[in-house]
Amino acid sequence: MSIEDKIIEKISSFPTLPTMASKLMGLLNDAEISASEIGRVIQYDPALTANLLKAANSVYLGQSRTVDSLSEAFFRLGTKWVYQMSVSSLIYSNLNRPVSGYELSGEALWRHSVAVAQMSDILCEQLKIRDAGIIFTAGLLHDIGKMILGEFVSESFDDIQAIVINEKIPFEEAEKRVIGVDHAEVGGMTAERWNFPPAIVETIRWHHQPEKAAVQSETIDIVHVADATCLIQGFGIGSDGIQYKLNNDSVDRLNITSKILEQAASELVTVLEDIDMMTSDIPAAEAVGRL
Repeated sequence: MSIEDKIIEKISSFPTLPTMASKLMGLLNDAEISASEIGRVIQYDPALTANLLKAANSVYLGQSRTVDSLSEAFFRLGTKWVYQMSVSSLIYSNLNRPVSGYELSGEALWRHSVAVAQMSDILCEQLKIRDAGIIFTAGLLHDIGKMILGEFVSESFDDIQAIVINEKIPFEEAEKRVIGVDHAEVGGMTAERWNFPPAIVETIRWHHQPEKAAVQSETIDIVHVADATCLIQGFGIGSDGIQYKLNNDSVDRLNITSKILEQAASELVTVLEDIDMMTSDIPAAEAVGRL
């Protein structure tokens, strides 16, 4: 069996996301995600509901009255934050696994994924871009292909690393040359199998090379820039962080200045600290990062 056949076989056998996560992402096709729509999906998950109520009642929020319903949790936390926590919690088990080929622990991969998702959301706010739910989710899942390709990268790591060092090219270019495919392409194939919205599929597939996408999009550009920024800041950097290149065309299309990037990076640190503080008393809330 060829390497390509083995990779396709692994994609086919890779565990799908929980049904509830898929339903949540199905709501992203709506221009505006309403609290009632999200509530109807997550109300049947007792653990997730309990975590949301605990977050809403956390000491950090400084509220004296106890929240005891999802509708009140939505009011206190905000629809966007509830969506982000919910989809993160439901996806957590798929991403919190070590990927040896990239020299990343499960925690490091998840840390990077959450950081990219939050950085993407911050950039959306600063640039006044809508569809933030789709962009956040694409950022959260952008490296899903590493979960599948990791073992193949591990087997060919020395050859890949030698090309990266000697030719000073990005890791994903070297892995494609050696293996025949890179983790972004594998991630896109996996996202297609899971019937993700096209915008998420294309972002996962082209987050390293936005210039090669058939259609240029803000979603791809934002996740690309967020990914590069997080790697520079050291959020979950692995062996593939060497020679990573930021596409200047993406920066130009988004009209991102160095000041915007600096402000976003600073805000990211605060956001991750806030998430950690808000979820510190929630046993199952490792899903939002423990950052």
